[in-house]
Amino acid sequence: MRRFAPWIALVLVILFVTLVLGVRSVLVPANRPFEYGDGIRIQLLGISHEDVGGEERVTWGVEVINGTGRPLDLSVSSTCRHAASPWEESGPSALAERSGEEVGLPALLATSVADSCPSPESGRWWVYTLTLEDRTGGTGSRSVVFAGRAH
Repeated sequence: MRRFAPWIALVLVILFVTLVLGVRSVLVPANRPFEYGDGIRIQLLGISHEDVGGEERVTWGVEVINGTGRPLDLSVSSTCRHAASPWEESGPSALAERSGEEVGLPALLATSVADSCPSPESGRWWVYTLTLEDRTGGTGSRSVVFAGRAH
């Protein structure tokens, strides 16, 4: 097992770099907030595994804080992927089924956004991509990727 450790580390670094550069997103551990340089802050509030209407789903919620000093009109979308190779989408997220969500966020206030995806079992590692598009054109499109485990 020890002689495979350098290869595993190399593969993980390559995956991380590919994810960040190829997808143009930022990978954030599930227990840390992320702040864009322009004052938009995103914090993962929780990840859980539950039965929703007879279907097993992983659910998650984030808080979006507008520290820009001006109102934002955001279009929010997301995807969920199993964090095991290959990274496969678990199926359409609830936000994707609704074609995203429109959020009006006044200056210096926060709101929460929740989503869920089909999940075969509890305890899996997940990668959640949240994309915020500012419809006013002030900040452009932003994506952040949270990695975490649903229980």
